[in-house]
Parts: sequence; structure tokens; C-alpha cells
Amino acid sequence: MNRRQFLIALAVLVVLAGAGAAIILSERSAWKSADSRAGQKLIPDLRIDQVAEIGIRDGAGELHLVRGETGWSVRERAGFAAETDRVAELLVKLAELKIVQSEVLPEEQRARLELVEPKDKAQGAGTLLELKDPKGAALARVLLGKKVMKSAAVASPRGESEATGRYLTKGSDAGTMLVVAEPLAQVESKAEPWLVKDLVRADGAKSIAASKDGKQRWRVTRESESLDWKLAGSAEKPDLQKATDLASSLGWVNLVDVVADPAKVDTGLARAVVIKAETFDGPSYTLRIGHRAGDNYYVGVAVAGEPRKTRAPAKGEKAEDKAKNDKEFEERRAKLVERLEREKKLEKWTYLVGKNVVEPLLRDRPQLLPEKKAKKG
Repeated sequence: MNRRQFLIALAVLVVLAGAGAAIILSERSAWKSADSRAGQKLIPDLRIDQVAEIGIRDGAGELHLVRGETGWSVRERAGFAAETDRVAELLVKLAELKIVQSEVLPEEQRARLELVEPKDKAQGAGTLLELKDPKGAALARVLLGKKVMKSAAVASPRGESEATGRYLTKGSDAGTMLVVAEPLAQVESKAEPWLVKDLVRADGAKSIAASKDGKQRWRVTRESESLDWKLAGSAEKPDLQKATDLASSLGWVNLVDVVADPAKVDTGLARAVVIKAETFDGPSYTLRIGHRAGDNYYVGVAVAGEPRKTRAPAKGEKAEDKAKNDKEFEERRAKLVERLEREKKLEKWTYLVGKNVVEPLLRDRPQLLPEKKAKKG
């Protein structure tokens, strides 16, 4: 997402935040706040377009979201793209957030409210949130503490309460506890939720092949997207569902995580199972599958080729349909070109991909055949 698209997304979120402000104000009496800071913005004059870095540190680790020329990225994941909508949502919340209560914070209450600086494995540590401008100057520093919980009117089956706000301190004023009517639950140092999950989409495959150590394990092909798959070089036919699973796995590959430093991990990609898919649109996709790690596999990707520039008219296509079909083809091609521009840049990272996507591609050739029915008698 470019800068213009990011700003448009921000504008939409600002409108939504404004609509929600009335609800927050109507519930303010529940906070029983009577101090002069109630109603003031937590971060006055925050300009979202000036935020170039978001730092998050808690007891579990540290995370830095950085804005560059191509958008937001996650420093701890080798600069892989961050989910722009999630970043924009957080920044809009911070820009609109208002204080609903402030009190002197007794030192003995700091740990109970989780308002201790997150360092040296301190007990009662909170979550430190820092915003910086393009030159690295601080725009805001907020220490988020315990969530304010409100019991639901109807008891939850699991006995859970609803988070309605957050205790916090701001800047260097560690002696004043503030309360805001927003739990800010998305502020965490865990990298996975911040990553763009879309990896590649090898939809419309016309052939899929698997190999290892340079030796082909199997190859399936089809003459059109409406026809069944065939095993290349054989009269045998693959199981229809298993062949469909191959295409489905490649049609929408999502990542679970990005490996920060593959050199420090035994990924198994040096002797990977290589899956190559060629598509009717022209581009080809290669997935290298390594070792399993929990419920995921290490995966590398590579994308090559360009979309075909012309389309073959359908048999019996009427003249009045040609202009419409040509327009649809050009529009689809333009979207594919844009998608390929991003996908071709993905080769430099190593990923963790869920086993539900990967394991259908790891079947041996005999496993692709229909199961033999047991003989009666």
C-alpha cells in the first residue's frame, strides 16, 4: 500500500473513530472522574503523517514498526511488510484517544497496575509504546498498564470480563496514573499479528510438479481449468480430490511468520522438496519446502514470468461480446501485473507456512492415486 492509499485508509478510520467518540463520552460517568484532565487528548497535536516509527516493548520482547518509501515494515522480521490497516488503526486510536481519569500513582500500586518499566524482567512490567518522527525524535512515550475490566451484564460461559480501558502513564510523568476508555489490545511485541499474511497466489495452475535432489517425484497437468488433472507420462489418473488439493494449496498461500535470521535455524531448505506450478496466465511459482517446525514448515518462494498480453477468443465468440471480454481481460491482467510486482520481491525471505497448506504438496506419487478398494470375500 502506497502513501496515498495509507492516508485514505487513515481518513476512513478517523471518521469511524469520531462516530465512536459519542459512545465513549456517554459512558464517561462510569469512570467517576472529576479532574481537570478528563476530556483532554492523551497525545495532543499528534500528526499521524509524521510518525515514522512505532516501538513496542514488553516482558515478552521488543518490536519496531518502521515506515519507509514502500510502506510499513517489521524490523524484527528482516524488514518484511507490516499490515498497513492494523498500523493505521492504532495510530488513529492514539490520535483520538482522550483521558477519562487521572490520579496520583502511589509507588506501592505501580506493580499491581502493571505500570513498571519493562526491563530486567521486572515484576508488574507494562508495555512501553514509543512514537518517533523520521529523524528519530520522540513524538510520544506511553507506558500501558493493566486493562480496566468491566463485568458483562450477562455472564460469559467462561466467566470472562470485558476490557473497557487501560491504566497508563505518559512521558516522564511516572507519578500520575491516567485512564483511557480503550484497552489498546493490539499493542503487543509479538511480530506475527503485524505481518502481511498474503504470500503468493498461484491460481489457475496448468501444471504442478514435485521434485527433490533434482529428481522428479510426480507431475500433474490439465488442458484447461474446467478439465480434470492427469498424471504426466502415465495412463493412470490421480485421485480427483487429491489433485484438487494441490491446486487449492497453491491458489492462496498465507504465511504464519517470517524467519528473522534463517542462517541461525536448520530450515532444511538446502535439500528442499521443490514444487513448481505453471499457470494459464503465464507466470510460474516455485515453493521450496524444508523441515517441519511445530504445525508449520519452512518455505522459500520464487515467482517468474509475465502475464500473457493477449487472449484467445472463445470458440464461437460473438462480435458484440469481444469488446466486453477484451476489457475484462485487460482489467484482470492489470491486477495480476500489480500482484506480481509484489510477489517477485518475496524471494529474499524465508517463511513459516501452515501444514494444512504444505502437506498436500508433500504426497508421494502413489499417495496421489485413488485408494484401492478392498476385495470382497
